[in-house]
Amino acid sequence: MLFNVLLYALMIFMIFRMITTNRIVNRRRKVINVLRQVADEQAFFEAADQLIQSESDPVIQAKTKVIRLWGLVYHNRMARFEEQLNELDINPLFAEKKGMINIEGDEDSFFYLLLAIPNMLYGHGEIEMIDKVMEKVSTYSDKLEDQMNLAVAENCVKYYKKEDDLGETFFRNVDAGEYPGFRYSKQMIGIYKNICDTMLCRILADRNEDYSEFEVYAQNFASTGIGERWIKALGLDIKAPGEETQEEVETAEEVAEETEVPQIEQKEQSEPEIIDVEATVPEEEKVPAETTEPEVIEAAAEETETAETEKKEESE
Repeated sequence: MLFNVLLYALMIFMIFRMITTNRIVNRRRKVINVLRQVADEQAFFEAADQLIQSESDPVIQAKTKVIRLWGLVYHNRMARFEEQLNELDINPLFAEKKGMINIEGDEDSFFYLLLAIPNMLYGHGEIEMIDKVMEKVSTYSDKLEDQMNLAVAENCVKYYKKEDDLGETFFRNVDAGEYPGFRYSKQMIGIYKNICDTMLCRILADRNEDYSEFEVYAQNFASTGIGERWIKALGLDIKAPGEETQEEVETAEEVAEETEVPQIEQKEQSEPEIIDVEATVPEEEKVPAETTEPEVIEAAAEETETAETEKKEESE
């Protein structure tokens, strides 16, 4: 009798989990469909506005508004940025789980808001707008307490604004696997670690110090759409493995001139779309590589976590 009760309870729990998971997947799929249109500026904003207006689910509305805000920076539509930032309400993205605030199901949206948008603003020289983003985020500080993404974001801002130690101590602690007490999704920790390693490269490069200890992880980060965009905003000359850095290109050109060897013109690579196409798409559903369509964060998380595992599994 007791066994049957436990079995029925387990079945009910599994059904509930399936329903919850499907709801999260469906939410992400709708937002992904908007993201995939980012290269076409007009189509992207039309799709975002339409989804916001037609969707009754407040979570999807909030996620789409965050992506639309990111798109304003992506397309340098800064005239509308502050207005839409002020109107943004991310309360629907906070869920309660076991009596605690939980953002794991929508951590991709917080990545865009806390990390991707300020990083791109820094690349555009919009430091004042970074302040406004962090002021907005501060209104949710009680709900984001102990979240790793907020801690990474706050320390990145130290570098952007040249404050305190530029975030170096925090970045080194994360690199060493020392981040007790912080909450994060397992899918995202690899990205957070690679961001910290990349920020260390930038800090050390500014001091003309050797950063080879962290460069290998920044190089791996550069092989993803997220990382390439992040590194470009920082002005770092770090490429994915197999790609030439600007210094290597210039050296090759000098050698070619001196030896009078014809130099093959290097083709400029087009800007990749938001995240990697490899993102969260299951193997059988992956789009062909030539489409370079973006996805939300998890794919890149898997890619970056692979490279981090060898370095950090002992210390963690």
